[in-house]
Amino acid sequence: MIHVAILLRRYCGLVLGGQKTVESRLMRQGREPYGVVKAGERVFLKQSGGPFVGMAEVGWVEEHAGLTPRRVAGLRERYEPAVCGDDAYWEGKSASRFAVFMGLERVEPMAVGPRYAVQAMRAWYALPEEVSPVREVVLRGGAVRNGYLSLPFASAKMRASRVTLELPGGGVVETDFAKGAMLRSRVFGRLYAEHGVRGGDVVRLVRVGERRYVVSFPRKDRAGE
Repeated sequence: MIHVAILLRRYCGLVLGGQKTVESRLMRQGREPYGVVKAGERVFLKQSGGPFVGMAEVGWVEEHAGLTPRRVAGLRERYEPAVCGDDAYWEGKSASRFAVFMGLERVEPMAVGPRYAVQAMRAWYALPEEVSPVREVVLRGGAVRNGYLSLPFASAKMRASRVTLELPGGGVVETDFAKGAMLRSRVFGRLYAEHGVRGGDVVRLVRVGERRYVVSFPRKDRAGE
């Protein structure tokens, strides 16, 4: 599951700037994200009435039900420094019965997001992973040694067409699929060497157009480095 969180412009800036590290959703009814968001899932941040601006990973989730104004006040005292809400925000949430608090980790700018049907007055969407514009593939040692890339998420429709890849550092490659989910282009051997990619590392593809993807190698922490 992936998620879209609609935030005011001010809060978008605070998340991207690192000041706002906890996202809070307080409500009178137990609607999304209550009961649906889980640690490890990806959240796309969208400015209210504007574009997508970022992406984050949910580090932890804490949910509350049966809230009273007194309990909401207690949650404010506990979480306010990380939530960055103002007096108007908390006063407007004092009658909430449900709440979800989420730790935001690995925050990064992201100008694209999933496609979804917009609904008036809705500020959170839980969506299937298949609609995510960001897909990551963990590379096996054999793929790195032999310089190839397979896309296990590629549908039969995707495999039947050519795709365009925007490569890190510049350059564009257009390729099709050789067999199964393996891309025919052999450019990846060079890219793996240039970026010091090892087995277990990740290649990320971000969909920026119809059958067009930006390729990158987000580094994961390695033990002992």
